[in-house]
Amino acid sequence: MHIEVVTTNAEFDALKDHWSELEAACQTSSLFVTWEWQRLWWKHYGANRTLRILIARDGDRLVGMLPMYLERYFARRALPVSKLCLLGSGGDTAPDDLDPLIHPDAGPGVAQGLVEYVFARLGGWDLLLCPDLDPEAPFTRALINAGRRSRGLLRVSDAREIIFGLLPQSQSWDDYLAGLSAHRRKGLRHKRRNFEQQEAAEVVLCDRADELDAAFDRLAHLHRQRWAGRTDEPAFSSAEYLGFHRELMHALLRRGALRLLELRLQGQTIAMRYGYRKRDTYFDLQSGFDPAFSSFSPGELSMGYSIEQAIREGCKVFDMLRGDYGHKRQFFAQTRSAVEVRLIRAWHLAWAYRLKERLASLKSPAQTRPLGNARSEELGLASTDTL
Repeated sequence: MHIEVVTTNAEFDALKDHWSELEAACQTSSLFVTWEWQRLWWKHYGANRTLRILIARDGDRLVGMLPMYLERYFARRALPVSKLCLLGSGGDTAPDDLDPLIHPDAGPGVAQGLVEYVFARLGGWDLLLCPDLDPEAPFTRALINAGRRSRGLLRVSDAREIIFGLLPQSQSWDDYLAGLSAHRRKGLRHKRRNFEQQEAAEVVLCDRADELDAAFDRLAHLHRQRWAGRTDEPAFSSAEYLGFHRELMHALLRRGALRLLELRLQGQTIAMRYGYRKRDTYFDLQSGFDPAFSSFSPGELSMGYSIEQAIREGCKVFDMLRGDYGHKRQFFAQTRSAVEVRLIRAWHLAWAYRLKERLASLKSPAQTRPLGNARSEELGLASTDTL
């Protein structure tokens, strides 16, 4: 096996067909490691970053791919940082499942080889940041073991739970409801009946390319309405996020994977839900609703209709992606896990990180969270200033 590194956009573009073939062989359900997500993310978020895509080949056969990028900045405007990070993460996006693509017939040696290359031959970094990894995957285990053997400061976050549910294979909404408590079942039926009895109530799937841009604008507006006054930085705010997801929606539509659901009353859109299907899994990405119609529980309604759509299509799994929120557990209870692996090998960054941990430990337990899984904003750092 030999490993090469892709560093230019032209080389990145030339990988498209091989990338898609490897992705298909891996049987992954993750949108976040597809060509579409990774290439469009790089288009919109790649400024001031340098490509480092590791390609593993066995002869002429592509057996593994670890997309990464290198970013240089000053943390706190004082500490120089060279961060090596997984491609597709960063900025104001929030992906899950960023494990490298490794051919299932290639064996664990590919994961080990990629990790060894990062540590021994891929120079120029002093901070390695790998979020959203499967804690049981061979790559994650190899990465953690290599970090323990190194002289750097290794931090592995607590497992973050991702909620999902198994769908009834009878393709029946009633069979799904039968698995809920009587109280929950009664509530969902009442809310749906109340909505459907309204004049000109509609549930629409947006699946036409010529209508998609207008639908995207409605979703972005509804999402910002939903979070107005609740957060200073809602999604669908930055030019990068808007441009990225607009193009991503078109790419998913061309794949037949986009699921964009809209609830309307008398022609007015009151809620939307943005998801995608990959193989037998339905993923829930984003949503929004008009708070003026909150008496109808539009967010809950749109989730229910999306679940029903997935059931009708014969999906086996409904994945709610990141965010362990209470409303998600009202629909499903199963969970899977993801971890973040961080390795600091520059002494000045390791010293600064340990100082942060020490200061945090002096706070009361109620105020302290392990820095291994704290977000940058909770540390008082800009997103580009994370250690």
